[in-house]
Amino acid sequence: MGNPKITKQDVAAQFGRRSHAYVTSPSHAGGADLGLLLQLVAPHPKMQLLDVATGAGHTAMALAPYVADVTAIDLAPEMIRRTEELCASRGLRNITAMVMDVEALEFPDAVFDAVTCRIAAHHFLDCVKAVREMARVLKPGGRLVLEDNSIPADAELDRFLNGVECIRDATHVRAYNEAEWRAMLAGAGLRVLHSQIHQKVHNVAHWLERAGLDEAGKQRVYAAMAAASPAARRHFEIVEEAGRPAFFTDDKLILMAEKPSA
Repeated sequence: MGNPKITKQDVAAQFGRRSHAYVTSPSHAGGADLGLLLQLVAPHPKMQLLDVATGAGHTAMALAPYVADVTAIDLAPEMIRRTEELCASRGLRNITAMVMDVEALEFPDAVFDAVTCRIAAHHFLDCVKAVREMARVLKPGGRLVLEDNSIPADAELDRFLNGVECIRDATHVRAYNEAEWRAMLAGAGLRVLHSQIHQKVHNVAHWLERAGLDEAGKQRVYAAMAAASPAARRHFEIVEEAGRPAFFTDDKLILMAEKPSA
C-alpha cells in the first residue's frame, strides 16, 4: 500500500509545505486522544523524553511541563521551526527541537525514559526500522507510547481507508491494524501493556485542506468516499451533507509498550 516511489525528501517537502496548517489543526493540537497518550506516558519530573515525528510539537509541548527534558524531532525543517516558534510563544524552555530521521536516530542506546509518536507512523517508509530505532534508544523499563491511524483486520475496510488516504496524500504509506503493530513491537523486543481504539470524527473539507490537495484531488477523494461500500460507510460513519461526504470517523490505535528491564 502507498506509493512505492515516494522518498523521505517527498515526505519532508509535503509536511514542510503544510507546516502552518498543523499548528492550528484541532486533531493534532488537542483532543481526548492526546490526554490518553499523556496518561500512558506517566510523566515524572526526572523523565528524559523523545517525541518523534513531532510535527508542530503539540505532543512535546503537552508533556514538557511534567518532565525534565523533551527532545522533539521531525524530518521537515519547517515543522521544527513551527515547534520552536510555539515553544517560544508558550515560554517552554525544556524542549530541544531537531531535524532528524526516525529510521536513523542520532542518539546512543538506552538514553530515554519514554518515546512518543502521535499520528505520524503511517508516513514512515520503513516502519519496522523506525520501531526498532525507537526501542533501541529506550532505557530498560522505558515506555514507547504511540498513536496512529489504524484499520480493522478486514481486507475491504483496509483497502478503502488506505486507498482514500493515498489519494489525499501521496506520502501516505500505510495505516496498520493492531496485529501488525503488535508484531512490529514484539520484533523490536517490546512488550505491549495497553492498547485501545479511540475514534475521531473528521470534517472532510478541513481534512482535505490540511493536506493541501488541489481541486481535482479533492473531487477524487469525495468520489471515493461516495462510492464506499455499505460496510465502509457503516464502519467509518460517513455522513453526507448537500449530496457529498461531509464527515467521517476513523480509528486511532493507541498502544503502550515497555522495554524489558532484563
